[in-house]
Amino acid sequence: MSARRVLMLSWLFPPQASIGSKRAVRFARHLPTSGWAPTVLCRRDVPAAQRDSTDEPLPAEVTVDRSYDHWVFPAVQRALSGPPSAAPSAPSLQRGPGARLGELWHRAVDAAVPMDTVSLHAPHAARRVAELAPRHDLLWSTSYPYHSHLIALRAARRFGRPFVADLRDPWSLNWVHRRKLAPTRWVERAAERAVILGADAVVVTTETLAERYRALYPSRASRIFAVHNCFEPLDLGPRPPRAPGAPLRVMHFGNVYGPWSLRTLFEALARLRREGALPHGVELLNLGKLSDTDRASAASLGLADVVRAVAPMDYADGLRALRAADLLALAAWSHPDASLFIQGSSTTTSSRARPSSPRPRTPRWPTW
Repeated sequence: MSARRVLMLSWLFPPQASIGSKRAVRFARHLPTSGWAPTVLCRRDVPAAQRDSTDEPLPAEVTVDRSYDHWVFPAVQRALSGPPSAAPSAPSLQRGPGARLGELWHRAVDAAVPMDTVSLHAPHAARRVAELAPRHDLLWSTSYPYHSHLIALRAARRFGRPFVADLRDPWSLNWVHRRKLAPTRWVERAAERAVILGADAVVVTTETLAERYRALYPSRASRIFAVHNCFEPLDLGPRPPRAPGAPLRVMHFGNVYGPWSLRTLFEALARLRREGALPHGVELLNLGKLSDTDRASAASLGLADVVRAVAPMDYADGLRALRAADLLALAAWSHPDASLFIQGSSTTTSSRARPSSPRPRTPRWPTW
């Protein structure tokens, strides 16, 4: 019996460095063992600053189609970006005014544009999906970006195919959604409702989020499932020995932004310093973006010589750095909505791994 084919819409896919690409690539890697041959429709070109050289092998059954966006967009992007900027010479808490202004601009645009700014690629992606969908038995889309669900839903209706929407993060329940303009929030809630009511199955990453969506859409409760992110082994080799006299190194791998903060850890380090109990040369490294709020907190607590914001690195290199560290940190969010999100950038989806706690209920997958 030949494998059934699934068309996967995933704007983020390796070599994209974003952690969002990891869930899609793990699904693509393991679906063939369940009798599905994936075609992944993803972005055409990944800017050098967003690339991850970590090897992500895929089985022969997987086809990667890099035509989500039109070829002209990457060409224009490369022309406008100019030569790559030099990396910072040393990790620092300081950010230039250009970086701060750029972030404020992107936040303002995101607040006004429904779904996401990547939606400018939606017309081309919709045409490409219309070409590919008739040759596939199932359509699957993942967000961010959220507009991919609308494209997949429309194609599923047109060609009579079942459709699965994978929400890596909440949509209207997301804290990011709440800071958008009121008209933008209305449009996104309407789009979310259309997707959840129209999908044959909706997949989220935590049971808490699944229960929230079941309560919002009781008529679809039996078709909303939690598929947890799980651990997938990666051979990193032996842990390097600690050099004599090396500083005690505490490390967090990932971006710290929005409601997530390392403030509690900063305060603990500052207290240890006041009490004379902080080891000499201790370092707290964040491998990724660190919010301006946390940067200011570290500086105000006198930790400018302790806290380091390190430029993002390749996924495999980051895991090796974590293995070599003395202590690992995870940014937490003390709020009921925190359980709607998955934290930790080394978690991946694997059909062979044990589910995280609490154990999810056995999904009752619909018959297609």
